[in-house]
Amino acid sequence: MIKMLRIDDRLIHGQVAVTWSKQLAVNRIIVVSDSISQDPIQVSALKMAAPEGIKAFILPVDKAAKMLNDPRADRLQVLLVMNNPVEVAQLLSELTTQPSVLDVANYGRVAGIEGRHKITDTVYLSDDEVTIFKTMATKGSHFIYQPLPNDAVKSVDELLEG
Repeated sequence: MIKMLRIDDRLIHGQVAVTWSKQLAVNRIIVVSDSISQDPIQVSALKMAAPEGIKAFILPVDKAAKMLNDPRADRLQVLLVMNNPVEVAQLLSELTTQPSVLDVANYGRVAGIEGRHKITDTVYLSDDEVTIFKTMATKGSHFIYQPLPNDAVKSVDELLEG
């Protein structure tokens, strides 16, 4: 079961590794990224960042979809972490079972905020990314903005409307 898909530039870090993994009671963290899965140094660093007792996998989109669509994955408690809305849309279109929660937080500042829309204090989206989120919403994928479990939940659809 996919408990949450989170879009976060930092991937596995304190909020994900400690706070969200405990809140969601996951036993797997899967980072999904075509480029990062090909970088052995990043793969190693991300695996080391996972908390004790939680297995971390770093997979390209196609392999993640195949793994998550396998009926055996239903007994796993999974937190997906991604940092590319294009790949998020691709993965969601390939999954047979959608994540329970779609969350975006801490995204868009790494590449620089120039030319991006400030959606929240920690989310900045380009015009193309706004379009991607709106398209995903028309297909039934509604994201929330919730940086930490105790933070108020905000609808990304509403935040995009301004």
